[in-house]
Amino acid sequence: MRGAMVLVWVVAMAGCGDKNEVARVGDTSITRADLALSMKLHAASPEKALDGLIQRALFAEGTRRGELEKTPEVAARLAQARREILANALLDHATADAVSEKALRARYEKEKETLAVKEVHVAQLVVRLQPGATEPEKLAARTRINALYAQLKSGASFAKVAREGSEDPVSAARGGDLGVLRDGQTDPHFFAQVVTLKKGQLAEPFQTRFGWHLAQALDDPKTVVPAFEQVRGRLAAEARREVQESLSKKLTAEITVTRHPERLAPTIDGGSR
Repeated sequence: MRGAMVLVWVVAMAGCGDKNEVARVGDTSITRADLALSMKLHAASPEKALDGLIQRALFAEGTRRGELEKTPEVAARLAQARREILANALLDHATADAVSEKALRARYEKEKETLAVKEVHVAQLVVRLQPGATEPEKLAARTRINALYAQLKSGASFAKVAREGSEDPVSAARGGDLGVLRDGQTDPHFFAQVVTLKKGQLAEPFQTRFGWHLAQALDDPKTVVPAFEQVRGRLAAEARREVQESLSKKLTAEITVTRHPERLAPTIDGGSR
């Protein structure tokens, strides 16, 4: 009922004065653009979005009437918010073409070969070794991994030994199978140890920050090119960074920047000298 009343009121207000105004709180005008942005940011209905805007506008009006807006801290926060909004607006505008679907797909085709990554499918078993382990604990872990390695070298099934002896319960339940891993998705030292293994090959015991490992390749390593959807975010980030760097150089050359390093030392109360 209340939502319906708010909506009727909004419509009535839109018909009075500025047709873009949907509400007024003191001297603060709330426009259709304000409402649309709030609905987008909060995934809210018009009624809820308007309620939220009115609530914040009430506080803002209270701030102005109490003259808090004139304090150095609030003024600085307002200026910072304005800078961020304007900077982001310019960057969004400048990067729009570079991060379009067409541009990103073209970038993907151009860089496809450089996007190729190594891929492995291995099984592992782990003997945990905590950081700061004592010498006796280190010796016990090394002795245990060597014993498990000896079982494998004697012909025991890797899956069976992993289920019974691994201290990683998740992979142990699958007989040690880690599934397909790509470079960058796991510990770099672990990946470096397994990426050279051929199908069926067993690695000698090796250590990472997680403890001691044994690993066996379930397939030969491959070099694969990720699908566009898998690297779209990365390509967009790179495109934005390039545009931002170019724009920064252009603006630095066009706009005068004056620094006052002698004024950087703060006073005791946090102000400037």
